[in-house]
Amino acid sequence: MDFPQAVDSFTDRDWQSATDGTVRLALVGLGWWTVDEAIPAIRDTELCEVSVLVSRSREKAQRFADEADVPHAISGDDYHDGECADEYDAVYVATPNAYHLEYVETAAELGKAVLCEKPMEADIERAEQMAEVADDAGIPLMVAYRMHTEPAVRRARDLVDDGVIGDPVQVYGNNSQQLLSIIDDPDQWRLDPGASGYGTSMMDLGIYPINTTRFILGSDPVSVQAQMA
Repeated sequence: MDFPQAVDSFTDRDWQSATDGTVRLALVGLGWWTVDEAIPAIRDTELCEVSVLVSRSREKAQRFADEADVPHAISGDDYHDGECADEYDAVYVATPNAYHLEYVETAAELGKAVLCEKPMEADIERAEQMAEVADDAGIPLMVAYRMHTEPAVRRARDLVDDGVIGDPVQVYGNNSQQLLSIIDDPDQWRLDPGASGYGTSMMDLGIYPINTTRFILGSDPVSVQAQMA
């Protein structure tokens, strides 16, 4: 492979199988990530569209729906009652971690595919319950670990599999951010172990290097340490 081919290969989407059609998404949870990142990103895609917004209050959902030109806005209770179920094909769950399960359970009852924000849930038991619910209902359940689809990460996995660096024996991953400069609220859910699960630094950022390492090496860590200041 020559240099131009090597560079171009980093944009390959070798995991993509569909080239036409549209998946209509119901977005559950309207925090800054959904509003500022997910909605604009979905608008720029060719295969997806946002058709329903879901928030704890219908008023909040309607306000953001008006701003983003989304046709339907409902409350969480409306969602659980099956309102607008004919208006979407899949559910994107972006609530605080400890509330993922209940929305996936409803999606399973409605026969809707699910893309669930990372981490899967607030603890292992609830994550396992979520997987069982999806399996029993026969619905696709995907966790939004984008590193699995990043061309550079997939290329790194190929190189490791080919033995380019020998047998890895240690991995050092570093991921940090000044959370309060992004969301100026010390009472936010990401700093609440009851809503985020376990240690907040691990559940918000630590999962990135852990999951990327698991994907590249095809093995699990023996121990993990994280800290928050």
